[in-house]
Amino acid sequence: MSAEKARRPSPLQRRVLIVLAALDAKRPGPVATRDIERVLEQGGDAPVYGPNLRASCRRMEAAGWLHTLRAPNLQLAVELTEAGRKLATPILAEEQASQLAGQRATEVRVLPLVPPGQAHEADDRPVELDGCWHLACRGDYVIRLDGTTCLQLWSMTGRVTRLTGDPLQVAQWLQACHDAGIAVRMQINESATPEEGTLYGTAPADRTGTWYRQLDVTLQAAGITGLNEEIRQAVIMPAEALRDLPAPARLLHLLRESPEAFPLTAAGYEEDTEAALAGLLTRAGFTGDQVQELQRLRIRWPQMSQEEADRRELNSLLDELARRQLYCNREQLTEIVFSPVRRPGESWTERLQWLLMTDGFGFCSPLSREAGVTALEILAGYTGREVAAHLATVTAWNDDSAGTQS
Repeated sequence: MSAEKARRPSPLQRRVLIVLAALDAKRPGPVATRDIERVLEQGGDAPVYGPNLRASCRRMEAAGWLHTLRAPNLQLAVELTEAGRKLATPILAEEQASQLAGQRATEVRVLPLVPPGQAHEADDRPVELDGCWHLACRGDYVIRLDGTTCLQLWSMTGRVTRLTGDPLQVAQWLQACHDAGIAVRMQINESATPEEGTLYGTAPADRTGTWYRQLDVTLQAAGITGLNEEIRQAVIMPAEALRDLPAPARLLHLLRESPEAFPLTAAGYEEDTEAALAGLLTRAGFTGDQVQELQRLRIRWPQMSQEEADRRELNSLLDELARRQLYCNREQLTEIVFSPVRRPGESWTERLQWLLMTDGFGFCSPLSREAGVTALEILAGYTGREVAAHLATVTAWNDDSAGTQS
C-alpha cells in the first residue's frame, strides 16, 4: 500500500476533521473528544462511540494531523496541527458545498406575480440585487428554451438589463423586485421590447362545458352512449354539494345517483374496448380508481355468446401458431369447426381434434420440423399430444421431413 493511500482519512476521520475545521474557523484551540462526539450526534450522522472516536484520534495523531492533550479535568482533547488544518480545510469546503447544493436542490420558492399595492408600471423604482442597485419599472423571470434562466429588468425608457443566474437565484432576484414594488411576471424566452409576447383579453373562463362536450363525443366514437342534457347541466352548473368537486368526480357522482343500474351503454364488448377506453378517460382527467369505477360499474356491456367466445379462442390459437410460423387454411378450418352439423354438446376443441385427425387443412411452415416443435407444443395444449404428433406428419415442413402419413 502506498504512503499516499495510507494517509487518506477514513470516513470517521473525515467527519472528525470537518468538525475540527469548522470549530477552528470560529475559535481556534483544543476541542474535547466528548464535544466532538456530541456534535457528530447532533449532525444526524451514524452514532460514534467514545472508544472508536479516541482510537481514530490516536491514528490521526500518528499521521501528524492532530495534537492530543489532557484538559485540567483530565478529559481528552485534540486540536489540528498545521498539516491537519491543510488537510481538513478543503474537506470542510467540499462538505459545505455539498450541503448547500442539497438544500438548493430541495428548496421551494413560490414566485410572486402581483406586487403589493401595485396598480401600473408607473415609474422606475430602485432595487438592490447582490449588492448592486438597479432602477426598473418591471422585472421578468425568463425561462429560455434551452432551460437556462435570467432576470429582465425594464426601465420606463425601454432600456433592458439581463442578469443570468440559476432558477433559484433568479427567483430570489424576482422576490426582491416584488418587495421593492416593481411589477413582475414570468415569460418564455427573452423579449426585445417590454410588451413583446403580451396577450390581452385572456380573462379566465370555466371550461367544464367544453370538457363535457369533448368527453361525450369521444365516448360516442368508442361506442358508449348515455350522457344527456340533464347530466350535462348538472355537471357544468353543479349543486352546492358538488361545486368543489372536479368535473370527473361530479360526473361519477351523478352516474352513481342515477336510477339506472348502468347509466351508460356500450355497443362493443368490454375486452375489445377496455384499454382504449381507459386511455381516453385518463386523458380526460379521471384518476385510476375513477376509470375502474366507470368501466366496471357504470357501463352496461353486451354479453358475449358462447360461440363468439369460442371463435375468439380459436382465432387466438391460430394467431399464436402463425406467430410461430405454422400456417393453415384458417377460414376453411374455422368454418368447419363451427359448422351447425355438430354432435350435441360437442366443444370446439373436441371438434378440432377430430378434424385435424382426418384432414391436414393445408398446414405448412417455412421452418424445419425440429424448429416447429414450439408451435406443436402450443397446439397440443388444446388438442392433446396425439393430435399434434399426427399433424406433424402431414404438415409441409421446409426440410421435407413430412408429407406422407406414417
